[in-house]
Amino acid sequence: MASLTPPQYLESLRRSIDDMIQIATGNLGVDVNDCPGWKVADLLGHVGQVFSMVDAIVIPRSQVRVGPGPESQPADGQDLLEWFTARSESVVRSLENIDASETLWTWSDRQDAGFYFRRMANEAAVHVCDLQRALSRPVVMDRSLACDGIDELYIDMISNWARRNGREFPKGSLHLHCTDGEGEWLIVPTDDRVNVSHEHAKGDVAWKGSAVALILSAWGRSQTGIEIFGDSVISDQWLNFAP
Repeated sequence: MASLTPPQYLESLRRSIDDMIQIATGNLGVDVNDCPGWKVADLLGHVGQVFSMVDAIVIPRSQVRVGPGPESQPADGQDLLEWFTARSESVVRSLENIDASETLWTWSDRQDAGFYFRRMANEAAVHVCDLQRALSRPVVMDRSLACDGIDELYIDMISNWARRNGREFPKGSLHLHCTDGEGEWLIVPTDDRVNVSHEHAKGDVAWKGSAVALILSAWGRSQTGIEIFGDSVISDQWLNFAP
């Protein structure tokens, strides 16, 4: 499946940032069930810290892992939404000022700035869904981004994450099937990575649902409305196997 373009990722990121600020305003103390132990304020703090991590790599064009600076936390007495807005504006500006093809260190198998365009768009969009679900609002995500996010998770990220963290893959294959348009994935684990193909094929377990339901399930969210077929143990393993 074709990836989105860098401008499309940035457009999506900006839209998600606006949505997060709008939903969070007046609701910072609401529980976020998709992120156990978090309230809306904690989710915003997490996303703002991720934005700071990306700035710490993108701004100096780092070829090695670096940690975020003191701006990754609100200053004493600083309003959380004010801090989050500043971090959001900064990461968008950082990405606007780099070519997606430029080589950078990333926490994935893909080592270029394009990874961060894609990652930030999908990171923000999934967390918007978390906020929507926390406030019992309709769950809305652009389906082309949701399909792209499934590709990103299984092709760009999950093998590298599993190796870094010493995680063993689930013991069977997973087939994802969109019910609201085109989109199928067969994810087959090997010793040190997963192989991903876009085909109609039988896996040890299959998930069927809308693109947004599938991406949320892939990221470990429960009660997304997907239909599950096949081995329930393997399905549970995949539902709990996300960075």
